[in-house]
Amino acid sequence: MKLPHVKNVLIREVIKMNERLQLFFDNIEKIKLYFGSDAESFAKHLALKLTVRNIHFYYEDYENVQKQIKKHTKWYQFARNSSKLNHAYYVHFAKNPEQIPKVFQQYRTLPKQFNRGEQSYLTAMYLNDEAAIIKIGALMHELKQQPSLKFSSFATHHCAILATRPEESHILANTYTQYYNKLITDGFVRGNDTIQTALLLTVGTGTFCANTIQHVKELMKLIFSIEPTLKNCHYSTIGLLALANFETNQFPALVDIHDEICRSLKISPNSCNTLLLATQIYTANEAIGDLPSYNMDFSDFAYALVNDDFTSNHGVSDN
Repeated sequence: MKLPHVKNVLIREVIKMNERLQLFFDNIEKIKLYFGSDAESFAKHLALKLTVRNIHFYYEDYENVQKQIKKHTKWYQFARNSSKLNHAYYVHFAKNPEQIPKVFQQYRTLPKQFNRGEQSYLTAMYLNDEAAIIKIGALMHELKQQPSLKFSSFATHHCAILATRPEESHILANTYTQYYNKLITDGFVRGNDTIQTALLLTVGTGTFCANTIQHVKELMKLIFSIEPTLKNCHYSTIGLLALANFETNQFPALVDIHDEICRSLKISPNSCNTLLLATQIYTANEAIGDLPSYNMDFSDFAYALVNDDFTSNHGVSDN
């Protein structure tokens, strides 16, 4: 991937990015040291989730979270053995593992329509009361009515994150549809990548925002200046940058992060998701949409909605 170099990057911004990038590298090393050879399959993924939340990996914190999980899930063997769940709960509750018992209480209140598996354990992290469960159910129903989701659907925990917004379910579903249709009109290809990008924008703004779509168009032009064709794997990158109000003159800092990640971790710079990885680290310090207005943590937003797993499809594998 050939990336343009632009001069005059703000020194303060570079320092801030270097600190966050160093945290990412440090977390990878600590994770590999703690887990040994098993960490090869997930070290970058877990380190990224911690880094966007500005958390340093400490094995004591990890083990405290594991103790809570094992203590309160003795009847849920699947939860104990799922590394994805273990890591998600660690990132979410590293500093307050005492909240985990409350989460499992919420899990037990989920109605039968929710599959008793991994997604339900992830969904429970975003539940505060029965009203939240009712809203998720209503939102899932509203989304199923959308033509673009006729042959696909959102993960339950993605709906749970979207349901934390203050807007009513039918408004959120309508916002999603508006974004999806507009993205298709502007050149995105129909499919799961565009569905996820529309969801990303909906979580970020709640109601349709013309300025956000305009920003998407500008970023598409920027990507076109790098690649001759827009690839599906760039969609989430564009959506996240648009919500962060990313400007063209900020591009050198993002390029520097991208190149340093590729050099240090020996990843091919031609892989689409190296730019997505760099984007998550870069935007971790930015205000995303209007998220601060309803107290959604950036880590939850980025991790759960911007490609859960770098080992899937066109992602960057840890191997």
